[in-house]
Formats: sequence, C-alpha cells, structure tokens
Amino acid sequence: MTNALETKLRKVEAEKAGSYDKRTEHLDAQGKGLFINRLILEDSPYLLQHAHNPVNWYAWGNDAFEAAAVEDKPVFLSIGYSTCHWCHVMEVESFDNVEVAEVLNRDFISIKMDREQYPDIDEIYMTAVQLMSGHGGWPMSNFLLADGKPFFGATYFPAASFIALLQKITDAWKQQPDELRARATQISEAIDRILSDRKEAGSLGPDLLDNMLKGLLEREDSTYGGLAGAPKFPQEPLLLLMLDHVRRSRDLSVFGFVERALTGMARGGIYDQVAGGFHRYSVDAQWLVPHFEKMLYNQSQLGLVYLQAYQLSGNKFFRRVCEQTLDYVLRDMQLPEGGFYSATDADSEGEEGTFFTWTIEELKQALSAAEARLVVELYGVTEAGNFEGSNILNLPKSHLELEKDGGVDGGSEDNFDSHLDRILEKLYLARERRVHPLRDDKLIVAWTGAMITTLATAAPVLQRPDWLQAAQRAATLVWQRNVAAAGRLHRIYLNNAVSIAGQLEDYANYCQALITLFDVTDDREYLRQAAQLMDMALIEFWDEENSGFYLSPEQHDAPLLTRSRNASDGATLSAVATAVQCLLMLEQRSVLLARSQGHGYEGKIDKCIATLIAHINDNPMSHPGMLRAISLYQNGSAGEIQTIDGGRAKIAISKIESSADNVNLLEIVVTLESGWHIAAAGASGGEIAAIELDLAETETHWRVIRCDYPPANAALLNVDAGNTPIYEEGFTIKMELARTESSADSLSATAELVLKLQCCNEENCLLPQALRFRI
Repeated sequence: MTNALETKLRKVEAEKAGSYDKRTEHLDAQGKGLFINRLILEDSPYLLQHAHNPVNWYAWGNDAFEAAAVEDKPVFLSIGYSTCHWCHVMEVESFDNVEVAEVLNRDFISIKMDREQYPDIDEIYMTAVQLMSGHGGWPMSNFLLADGKPFFGATYFPAASFIALLQKITDAWKQQPDELRARATQISEAIDRILSDRKEAGSLGPDLLDNMLKGLLEREDSTYGGLAGAPKFPQEPLLLLMLDHVRRSRDLSVFGFVERALTGMARGGIYDQVAGGFHRYSVDAQWLVPHFEKMLYNQSQLGLVYLQAYQLSGNKFFRRVCEQTLDYVLRDMQLPEGGFYSATDADSEGEEGTFFTWTIEELKQALSAAEARLVVELYGVTEAGNFEGSNILNLPKSHLELEKDGGVDGGSEDNFDSHLDRILEKLYLARERRVHPLRDDKLIVAWTGAMITTLATAAPVLQRPDWLQAAQRAATLVWQRNVAAAGRLHRIYLNNAVSIAGQLEDYANYCQALITLFDVTDDREYLRQAAQLMDMALIEFWDEENSGFYLSPEQHDAPLLTRSRNASDGATLSAVATAVQCLLMLEQRSVLLARSQGHGYEGKIDKCIATLIAHINDNPMSHPGMLRAISLYQNGSAGEIQTIDGGRAKIAISKIESSADNVNLLEIVVTLESGWHIAAAGASGGEIAAIELDLAETETHWRVIRCDYPPANAALLNVDAGNTPIYEEGFTIKMELARTESSADSLSATAELVLKLQCCNEENCLLPQALRFRI
C-alpha cells in the first residue's frame, strides 16, 4: 500500500470515527487500528467489519481485477454478510490473522464482498462453489482469474487449513497456469448453462402441481412439521404456494402440512418467544435451536404466511404469531425516517445466541416469583438448559393446552394472552439491557418492498392502521431516496445515501408493494409509480431476444460471467416470479393507468411463462413462486381484493367482528370506474346479467341468513324489457352467514363465496365474470 493511499484511508477513518466498531485485535493504546485497507471507504456494515484486518482487501469492483491482471496474481473472493456466524469465525481466525494476511497480501489480490449488495454476483459464485464442492454456504471462498472466472471454491476453512490451501493454489498458479485457466473456462461455461439456459417453450404437465404436492407430503416430518431432516428452513415459497392451492381447492391434506409446519415453528426456538419474529433457520429437526440471526425477509414472508393461514383457518394462534412478528419489525427493525433495517446478528459478546437465552436465575431477577414459575413451566426451562447451559424459550405444549394450564384467573383466552404478554414485556425490557447483537442498518429495497406488501396486506385484515402507516412511510422513503430522476432504482439506502444499481428483485418487490398500497388505499399515485417502475424494469432486465427477465442490470462494476435468468426460489421468492405477478397485476388494472399507448404487459407474461415451462416441468419443487404466478394468470386472483376488466370494477371483501358465535358478518364493497355500470340484484330482462352473491355450490359448512343489496341508484332504458335498475357508482353488499351442522374441520371457519357480475357502459357490455372468495 502506498503512503498516499494510506493517508487517504486514515483520513476517512477519522471522519467515520464512532460510526462503526473496529472489529480487530490489532489496536494501539488510543484505539486506532494498526492496519487499514480500502474497505474503510465503504458504507456496508459487513465490509466495515473487515476495514482493519491486516488483509489488503479490495471491495468488489474493477480496481481489484485490474490489479490482478497487472500483477499476474489470482483473485481471492470472500463473500459473506454482516449477521453470519461462521463469517465472524473465519474473520477472527483467518482474516485478522497476520500470518494468513501475509500470504494473501503476497500472493493474491483479495476482494471482500457483501452478498446482500450483489445477490446476482453471489448467485454466480455460489453456483461455482456448489459445482466444485457439492454444497454451498457462507462465508464463501472463491479463487478466480483476473477475468472473474473461478477455478476453485469452497466455504469456511480453519486458519491452518486455509494457509495450506493458499500455498497449494499459489503453487498451481505458478506451475499449472494453463490447467487452471482451462478449469476456469469449463466451470464458467457450466455456470452459464445453469443460470442462463434457454429451453424450448412448452406446456405444464397436467398433473404437475398435484404430483409436486404429493411429493411434499411424502417428505413431511409428521412429528415436528415441515420437511424432514435438519437443518430446517421455513421454506416460505413452498408454504405460500400450498396456501394458494388450499384457498382455491380446499385441500385439507395440504393444509394439514401447513398447519403442522407453522405450529412447529411458532412453538420452537426458531421463533423469538419474547419479542416476536423469526430466526433464519433451525439447526435441528425440532425447530428448537436456531442460528440466531434475524433477517427482514423472513419476517415479511412468514408474516404473510401466518396471516393467510389465519384467514383460512381462523386459528388465533396463527394470528397472534403474525401480529407479534409484524409488531417486532415496527419496534426493532424500523428506521426513524421510515423503511426497515436488513438484519440483526446471531452473536453478541462474542457468543452465538447469548442475547436470546435465559437461565432460571435470570428469569427470577426479571419477574415475580409466580411469573418466573409460570415461564419455567410454559417454556420448558430447566437448570441444565437446552443450549450451552442456558435455555432457548420454546413451547412444549400447544397454545390450547397453555390456556388451560396457564394458571390465569378467569380462564379465558384473552385473559391468558394478556397475562402472558405482560410477562413477556418484562422479559423484553430485561433483555434490552443486555449487549445487543449487531444490527445491519442498511435498507435493501427488495426486502423493504416485501415488508411493505405484507404490512399493507395485513393492515385491513387485522385492523391495524399503524401497519399501513408504516408501509406508506417506507414506500415514500424509497421513492424519494432510492428512485433516481431518470427512474432507475438504487438497491441500498444507508446513512442518508444510496448506492448499488437495483437488481430485478428490487424493482419487482417494490413494484408489488406499490400496487398493494394502491389496492388498499385507492391512491392512484401508487399505481402510477408502480407502472413507471415496471417500465424501467423492462428496459433494464427484459431479454427481448429470448423473452424473459435477467436478474442483474446490464452495466456492472466488475466482470460479470453471465446474466442469470434463474426463476427458481431460494430463501426469498423468485424475482422473476414476482415480476410476472406485477405484470399480471398491472394488466388487471391497466384501464386505470390512462395511457394513450398500449402497455404490452400481457404479451410479455405469455412469453416469459412459456420460456420457463421446461425448467418448471424439470424441477417444480424449485419453482413454487412461478407456479403461484401461473395460477394467478390462469385462474385469476384468490385474494380479498380483486379487480376485473382492467380495473373497471374493484371488489373488496372483509369480515366484520361478530359478537355471536358461529356467525360471520361480511361486507363486500364494489367500486366502479366512471361511465360503467352493473345491473342491480334481481334485475330481469334485457341483456345485462344482474349481480348475484351466494355461497359456492360445494360449500356445506355455512348457510346464508341474509344478503342485503343496496337499492339501485339509476335505471337503464331497455326497449324490450322496460327500465333495468343499475348501479352507476360504488356500493356495498352486506351478508350474514351462520354455521350449519356439518362436521367441523380445520378450514370450516371460512366460507367460499361466488360473486357474479357484468360491467357495461353506454356502448357495450363486457363478458360476465364469476369471482370466487374464501373468507
């Protein structure tokens, strides 16, 4: 490192003093880092963790690859993220190790990359690691040529093994350069085939979804829920597909899988029993011991999963988990100016899980004697503990059993939950006095967009206007800060600055969030913004030649081996699937955009789906997001808010709290665009089909007590049949349902309704529509 560069870096270090923790053992008496590298120039919390390593790190970018070419050295690319436990372990053991650093600085050009900044690059090199080692994970350790092609890759190494590996690679670089280059070319071609493969268009297998769901049921862990084996991940894309299938088909066996998975997670240690919210995954089959990091994307996806499961089943435990999770996000992951932090760490005080676990003595210090006894009984607390001598709180008994055994006077569910919540609040406040895990303060647009969608969807269902307000604040912040004047989107917002070109997932998730906000608020500015964002996404990511979406922007700061078109789901929902859903949602509301020229959404939907069919047929289990998007395309929406005829009519159905057991009060609000009308209920004669709301023919668990239509507000002259009463403006239908004597099951809390209506104007009538709702 030159003196001029070090002087520049030290100046930045002084400017950033106090804004980040110097995570190194190499400090002088005044707390100044003995070593400094180019990562001090970055804002990423993960990169700043390594800014005082003795390794001469570069950030991801052309500078590193140019240096590798000039110096004829291989590139060592280390990829991780700020809340990753094993990334911290390798940081301490190897990257803060002077002996390791000497080898890296002498023989390699070293790059440290935050995977959350560049998910497209992460996907490329994760694919390389999986090809070479048979598995993947973080920290990821790749060795590259100066053109970015990988020739070796793996994950975590202890220091001694890492030094030995570095020496072997150095020897091979000097003695077998042609072999390394040939291997790098071979691996890069394989990556391109996997991530960017174009296959002939086809059609979905007729029994594809049924066979896939059957396969999932066969792989279930029937004891603890979820897919059998360990470690266990929530698998939100699969759960959302299953819930969509259940909503449309009333499949009790599939819903049973979902119920058992959600119950197992919510009772386990993967769920933060004190504050709400989910850890990333469980290391065991019981959902008991998690890796303790908490990611925003898990909260948004699981919040939506538990909401939908509650809507289908009426299971109040699922509602409670949804509410606790979203309240946790607003309380602990919300930026002061709006929007959401990306994650919190697994470690505090140098140990994993310390912040989240309890001893009996700690419980006694935080609670009254009676409260401590109750927590010990309810949450499976023992002197020996279940995690390194301490206790991860979990619920050995079901929620119904807890209510019976909770020892609360009055015995009602509300009394029990209220009493338990007061105890948990005391534990939360006691825990707040502990040393907190590191929080990654960067706002990632894709993750915040997904959180906006969940909050805006849940707010009207659970009557939480504060969630809607938080969603709107977040959407406004992203639009004001992350959307450039030209309409392009920046992925990251941190320290009042934006960076990194947006990926497809940023555009798609934020677009979906804006459409959802429009549906809930009727504010057309959200819809206009969503359309503007999609227009830019089509410019940035649409593959005109092969019809589909790329995941990464065309312009990049460093070598890009391929532009992935991968539509499979990972820990988060497929960006391609979300983009397709956005195109569908915009098409369904296209009349409201008032554009003079065509939008072309439907044609792109057809083409994109067609080019992915072969991939989906080959591996449906990896494409639940696309299967859900295709279901939306083929069968229409199954949600509480539906639009027809390009947005000429919007129907929103909601449940009103009823004081009587086994009675459902429903409100159906129909909104019409100016110039359009619907024939009033009971209208006869003429060519317009009258509006009609009734239970589906297959519904046996409910009966209609009354269905109140408002009086018509206009009449249409019909030469043959006289005047036809019509609705020209918005109107509301109220319906009351009562349970029948049919035997109850886990889905009998909801009823399936069919609404038939036909939109007309002065010139013509559109085709009649039949919409289905389960509520």
